[in-house]
Amino acid sequence: MAWYAIERIDDAVSLTRSLLFPFEFGLWARLAVVVFFLGLGSGGGNVGTSVSNGPSTAASVPGTGTSVDVPSIPGEIIALLAGIAVVLFLVWLVFAWIGSTMEFVFVEALGEQSLSIRRGFGRHRGRGLRLLSFRLALLFVVLAVFVGLALALFWEPITTLLDGGDPTITGSQIAVGIGLLVLAGIVFGIPLVLIHGFTTEFVVPVMLARECGVLAGWSHLWPTIKAEWKQYAVYVILAFGLRIATSIAGGIAIAIVAVVLAIPFVIVGLLFGLGAILNGTLTAPVVAGIVVLALVFFLAVALVSALVYVPIQSFHRYFALLFVGDVESDFDVLGEIRPPIEDEFDSTPSG
Repeated sequence: MAWYAIERIDDAVSLTRSLLFPFEFGLWARLAVVVFFLGLGSGGGNVGTSVSNGPSTAASVPGTGTSVDVPSIPGEIIALLAGIAVVLFLVWLVFAWIGSTMEFVFVEALGEQSLSIRRGFGRHRGRGLRLLSFRLALLFVVLAVFVGLALALFWEPITTLLDGGDPTITGSQIAVGIGLLVLAGIVFGIPLVLIHGFTTEFVVPVMLARECGVLAGWSHLWPTIKAEWKQYAVYVILAFGLRIATSIAGGIAIAIVAVVLAIPFVIVGLLFGLGAILNGTLTAPVVAGIVVLALVFFLAVALVSALVYVPIQSFHRYFALLFVGDVESDFDVLGEIRPPIEDEFDSTPSG
């Protein structure tokens, strides 16, 4: 028995190479824009920040026999923070809709090996809205589970805080809460991550091939998962390993470029900022200039990151498209560019 995922790694590399080379700046730039929006909702944290903050965070966790006094927060501060959170959520919704629509634009571009963002966005904005709605439903399930647990565990301190009092949380409450949250992450998190990943990598091309919605796409995909569950299991394991390898490689490349880019920005920042401090002339325009300089640097790093991840994302998506098209030929969106499988085994699901 041949394994589709193993057979298709080299083909995914070949298709990625044929898409991106010979190098065409316009295509790379447009793909970088698409990849940038695809990654907006990933929620990835800063590894360096997480590692550097690890010891101080661990040292601050109290023992189970102690308690922590949570400072009270005025109601107007809570209202202000809530208002800011609502505005940020609405802004995120817009970008999330764009990113969801770009999923279809990206898959279509891979199949046609050409890209028009404006026309593609116009064709698929309805599908993007349906995909966003499904993703939001998954998000609300996660929030319901974890917020429900948090309210159940810390109801008294939360209500005390909202009433303007001084709540106290014991160490045992924190320990039990962490344990239950970890357990919930395993029980609910892993299946939801798989559902989200399968929706992005498999249901999106099914929606294009069958011209249907998300739930209808899942209704088409699910029988193949049941019939070829071993194939999907091998794919998940292999795709996970490939993601780790490409993320490490991409992270190293971005880090090297970021360090090189940082040198002129740091030099200019020190000349302006340190000189102003030493001369006692640190004014608002100088501070604003330093902030603008920092924003330009981070924008440059973001642009480089998108360019670095163009081949990485293209490879992973080609890998998924080849696999799902092998499991069920009706799900194929690659058409004539799909390379044949050397072993020429039956591509229809068994059972």
